[in-house]
Parts: sequence; C-alpha cells; structure tokens
Amino acid sequence: MDINKFVPKFRLSQSNLLNLSDLTAEDIFELLYAAREMKKRFRVGENYPALRGKTVALLFGNVSTRTRVSFEMGIRQLGGDYLFLPKSETQLSRGESIRDTAVMLGRYGISAIVLRAFTEAQVHEFAQYSSVPVINGITDETHPLQVLSDLFTVWEKKGRLDDLKLAYIGDGNNVASSLVMGCSKVNMDMAIASPHGYSPSQSIVERAMQFGNVLITDDVAEAVKDADIVYTDVFISMSEEDDEEKKRTLARYRVTPEVMALAKQDAVFMHCMPARRGEEVSAEVIDGPQSIVYDQAENRLHLNKAALALLVR
Repeated sequence: MDINKFVPKFRLSQSNLLNLSDLTAEDIFELLYAAREMKKRFRVGENYPALRGKTVALLFGNVSTRTRVSFEMGIRQLGGDYLFLPKSETQLSRGESIRDTAVMLGRYGISAIVLRAFTEAQVHEFAQYSSVPVINGITDETHPLQVLSDLFTVWEKKGRLDDLKLAYIGDGNNVASSLVMGCSKVNMDMAIASPHGYSPSQSIVERAMQFGNVLITDDVAEAVKDADIVYTDVFISMSEEDDEEKKRTLARYRVTPEVMALAKQDAVFMHCMPARRGEEVSAEVIDGPQSIVYDQAENRLHLNKAALALLVR
C-alpha cells in the first residue's frame, strides 16, 4: 500500500499501542498522517487541544531524555497535564501487583498510561487490566514509538515508504526488532547485518517476513548494498551491563564513511540516540551531511502527540 495514496480517517483499530505486531499498515499510516498534522501546527505555533482536561501518567522504570521530554512537552502542547511517576517511587517497587496499579490509576482519572522499561509481558498485563489506553514507551524486546517516528522521518525525507531499503547495522536489539516489523508492514525492504548470535529473534523475523522482504546476514556490505537508509544503535542497550567482549565482537559493525559509501549516493544515516561516537558510528557519519538524527529526535515529539491524540478520547 502506498502511503501517499492513503486517505486518513484519524482513528486506530487498537485501543492501546503496545507493539507493531498489533498494528495494521493502515494504523501505521494513520499515526504518520497525524504526526504530520501535529508537526505542521507546531511549525506555525498552533496547538491542537486534544488533551484538554486530560492527565497522562508517565510511569518510567529507568532514566530517559527523549521519551520523557517529548511526552512532557507534547502533553503540554496538546493542552493536557501529566504525572511523572518513577517506578522506584511507587509501590510497584515494593511488590504491588500490576493489576492493582493499572486499575487504581484509571480510578483516579488518569486518561492514558505510558510505560517505559517494563517487560513486554508487564506492558500487556497493564493493558489487560487498564480502563484507559496503555502506550509502550520501550521494553527490552520492542520500541514501537521510536520506529513509528523513524518511519515518519523517512517519509519526510524520501517522500515515500514503499520500495525503499533500510539497512540496520549492529546489535539486533529492541529497535532492530521493531524496525523489522515496521518496515515490513509498510513495504520497505529491510536488511540487518549482525554477528552470529546478535540478530533479532527468529520468531520476530518470521512474522515480519509474512509482510515484506527481510535479509539477515553477518556481512555489512551485503546489507548496505543499494540501501536508501543506513541505521544503527548503541552496542550496549539500556538494561545491559557494560560488556567489553560484546563491544569487541560488534566493532567491525561500526558505521563509517566507508560503510555509507556502499549505500546509495543519496542514502541517509539514522540513529535513535543516545549515540557513542567512535563506537557504533564514527563522528564523520553522525555529524556529517547524510545524518538526519536530529530530525529523528524531533519527530519523537510529533509522533508521540499523534499517538495520544488518536488513543485518548
């Protein structure tokens, strides 16, 4: 399906946003069109009061920059309010059940719950017992909001989504897993180059291959050939201890100018950040003319606003 021929209705088939496996291509397009409208309004100083009189709970299990700031600012721009709830400062940290927490938040008048750094199972359990929409801010397994905003950024920069190729280089982490599913559902080819043992799970890849073309390889050149987008992420994910052996294993998967030269001449470079220059990407690439990482970061704001506007009624 061509996103440029899609006519948005600005509604979703889902009442929660938990992972990209749950979303249809139409749902993804609805979110991207809504993000585009949010960004247009933002650029001219207009705000759509979708959350007027609403309060969103931001229940975070670890530290955050982009997720926290984009949600806090986005909620304010939509006319709403928020409660920032570090998990360590709630009774969840002392063994209270997810069921009790989810039900209680709804009873207090919360309009939506954003969860960061819970497990995939916990996110789904929250949604099971919550009377209000639940949004997955990130788990160790998936990062749907990041990838939705990435797709929005690609659409902006390339003018389309279908028949493009995205090459992901490095650790097959939560971002890589969500990219596989997201790209496949919008008819983008996906190639992942990772060393043996560091690719996304076979089950995720098999599900994604039902929708589109996915290549898993340990050969960087094979993955990057004819790529329109080259993407990487940190070698050590948020829940992992610093691992020198893992860094050594992944060292040859660093994105350098030589790697970018293997892609199409007009290829762009993407990174969800935070970035470690000299580790997974060279400074020449991330700070160079092909990099669109700050556009990615900004678009988290607009995509998050779109998700809240479509989910909170």
